[in-house]
Amino acid sequence: MSNISAAVGAAAGATTAALPNMANITTSRFAIFSTLSLTTLTSWSVLATVIILYVALCASLRFRHEKALLRRYKYTGRESLANMSNDDASEILKTIITYEFPKLYHASLQFAIFKTYGFETMSKLIVATKSFSDPTTAPKRYEDTVILFGQFQLNPPTSDLCLKSIARMNTLHDKYKKAGRISNADFLYTLSVCVTEPIKFINSYEWRRLNELETNAMGCFWKSLGDAMDIQYAGYLSKTEWKDGIEFVDDITAWAKRYELEAMKPAATNVPPAQALMDMLLYHVPGFARGFVEEIATVLMGDRVRDAFYYPEPSILAAWTAYTALLVRRLVLRYLWLPRLSSIKFFTDPDPKTGRIQHLDYLVQPYYYAPTFWTRWGLEGLLTRLLGGNLPGSGGDRLMPQGFVFEDIGPMATMGKGKGEMEEWEGRLRRERPSGCPFSKA
Repeated sequence: MSNISAAVGAAAGATTAALPNMANITTSRFAIFSTLSLTTLTSWSVLATVIILYVALCASLRFRHEKALLRRYKYTGRESLANMSNDDASEILKTIITYEFPKLYHASLQFAIFKTYGFETMSKLIVATKSFSDPTTAPKRYEDTVILFGQFQLNPPTSDLCLKSIARMNTLHDKYKKAGRISNADFLYTLSVCVTEPIKFINSYEWRRLNELETNAMGCFWKSLGDAMDIQYAGYLSKTEWKDGIEFVDDITAWAKRYELEAMKPAATNVPPAQALMDMLLYHVPGFARGFVEEIATVLMGDRVRDAFYYPEPSILAAWTAYTALLVRRLVLRYLWLPRLSSIKFFTDPDPKTGRIQHLDYLVQPYYYAPTFWTRWGLEGLLTRLLGGNLPGSGGDRLMPQGFVFEDIGPMATMGKGKGEMEEWEGRLRRERPSGCPFSKA
């Protein structure tokens, strides 16, 4: 027995010796766990620090351009805004368009054009001329409109390019104006939505509201353009003289609301131009999503505009999607997006030999846009291919990739025509269009 006991004891001792020390295992596991926890904690701390620093960087840079704008234009209060020059207003508007709010400003003018189709007096003419309501001609007329707007908004008010663009626009309108097919109220309402819609869109949906300087500049600019178009204010607006651009904005906004109540009504002629524009705006939307995206687009119209085009009331889901997307965009731009480093360029300078200008943007058809390797095979080009869109160069000479001169702008039947009338308008504008304050009584 003693031998057996000894053997068992020896075996037990050997087994015990063969087993690892449990205290060491526990200590080792704790050390590993502690190391992993510390590493993870450190990683999260680093990530949190990076995020905080990035948000702080966004916050510090986001308002830098606005502050620089306020320092540059030393209008110290509402009273001083009454002296804002046309030149200053134009420069401030250019900053809004090319740097601060390019996307929503452009979208707001698209919506402004859309609203003008809600008046039978205007839609009837558009349907009769077919240029905006026919899907085969609407893309050119849309781009031509964008070009004229771009040239008189992005160039100094007394520059050749600005004066030529206004002269071409007035020339195209003159025959309809003289024939009584476009009324002063039609012109005034079109001017009004160019004032009110950008202000409404930016103040409602952008990452910041317009300040007084910018709002005043908008009023100064568009009032001056209305003068250049011979639009009459007497008998329509509540005043004929305004102390500054903000007062003009308030007056024309109030009139536009009254005019919509009076004249924006459902009409069969409203539908073709509205649908043609909607088709262009949603051109790149995949077919399976088209119906819902169009429904989302009608959310921002409001009941009166929707009724004018016979659009049904959008669903709760469409409304929620629209407003949520705009809110998310607003918050991301405000807190998580660095401001752009430079302004957006929409046009080339005129060619020294031909005077032709390239338009570096388009909605559906790349009119006046020469193809390059980057425009066809860069990121935007590849995305356009993926969505089945048209690339610069895809339309051949028909889309005039060599660029435009102002005589090209307008319906196909008017291309190259009206040079004499344009020269008359340009000469008159050169004499009368002010670079100083458009509200000056001098």
